[in-house]
Amino acid sequence: MDFYVILLICRQLVLNRKQAEEMTCVFIDSLRLASTPEALTDCIEALNEHLIHYPSCKAIIWKEKIAVSMLRQRKNYKHNQELQTALRETLALIGYADPVKGCGIRVLSIDGGGTRGVVPLQILKLLEDQTGKKIHQLFDYICGVSTGAVLAFMLGLARFSIEECADMYRRFGSEVFRQNPLVGTVKMGWSHSYYNTETWETILRVLIKTARDFFSPKVSAVSTVVNWGTSPKAFVFRNYNHKPGSLSRYAGGSGYQMWQAVRASSAAPGYFQEFTLENDIHQDGGITLNNPCAVAVHESHLLWPNQDFQCVLSLGTGRYDSAKKGPATSTSLRAKISNLICSATDTEGVHTLLDDLLAPDVYFRFNPMLSSDVSLDENRPQALDQLHRDTQNYLERNQPKLARLCLVLSAERSVIRRTKDWFSERAWEMKQRLM
Repeated sequence: MDFYVILLICRQLVLNRKQAEEMTCVFIDSLRLASTPEALTDCIEALNEHLIHYPSCKAIIWKEKIAVSMLRQRKNYKHNQELQTALRETLALIGYADPVKGCGIRVLSIDGGGTRGVVPLQILKLLEDQTGKKIHQLFDYICGVSTGAVLAFMLGLARFSIEECADMYRRFGSEVFRQNPLVGTVKMGWSHSYYNTETWETILRVLIKTARDFFSPKVSAVSTVVNWGTSPKAFVFRNYNHKPGSLSRYAGGSGYQMWQAVRASSAAPGYFQEFTLENDIHQDGGITLNNPCAVAVHESHLLWPNQDFQCVLSLGTGRYDSAKKGPATSTSLRAKISNLICSATDTEGVHTLLDDLLAPDVYFRFNPMLSSDVSLDENRPQALDQLHRDTQNYLERNQPKLARLCLVLSAERSVIRRTKDWFSERAWEMKQRLM
């Protein structure tokens, strides 16, 4: 039977584990029989769709030594862009990661914070200006939560410029957070969302496009699943998978559209409706991890277990600490709830831990102190202008630290290290063939 017919049948059925594994073997046989680049591309695209629906079948790909065959085909057909694109997706789906391009792993983590996302944008703009490289060229792994997830996917995968991202945030404030208080209150009671969720989804669908590109870094977005037991659980949307046996501490997957990942990660309770995806109810990732840097370090270590970290950059969206000391009396219920929320969404605890564990010339954290408390739905021009000024003043004071960061990020992999990579890859291929 033609494998296109098989694929069509599979789309209509939900396969059990044994059937899915048998289908994987059928696709593998088709790959081995493909005699032209065009036929090979068709087979690989079909296999990719199968792996998206049945990710556990990646173990069979490794068992049958197809990964080595694909790497060989990638070299043999390096000028066939259609085949290269399909192969890159397959390798990502089975958990293969190419060696990092720098001296070690370069990680970017971006906190949540609504319209305060303009803060990390200012910092990233300086990085691009001072290094002469785009963000997707500077990092091997980019992770974000909520507004940070928007930036991670836009800069890392969709390849928007910093200016385009800034324009998006202007739209974000003026279109999404523009709400009549009476209408917002009614919506809050009816759907538990104060703002227009439909407008937010429309913006995401337009902005986020799928990209399968050699230069794209590994990217992830963190959401919170609230219907798994008694406590919320972090969920990681990935544009990659891990190898069989490399188990992440965090639940997640790669078989989703990018707009779904960002929508789930930014479903802030009380602002946007929660997002249901495959029977899981997702809310803003900031509920569990408003600073996703520890997730980024963990995930990237699984991808490149034998590599040291060259740079871990953690970007906050600004913080405000009132100098006023409250009276020594019992706090109100509202204050208790506010303190609880602040504790749950704290970003500095993760920073303190990583600052202790990672070397000072590896770990960098930028999180400006703000002159006023800026809510995640702030859309007043004067308040946003002040946010910009606060960030600019902070960056001017921290110029030496920025200069050190740019120096660390710009360090390239040496010729000796690239030679070692080549020998390691050949040794790995030989080992795979002998297994």
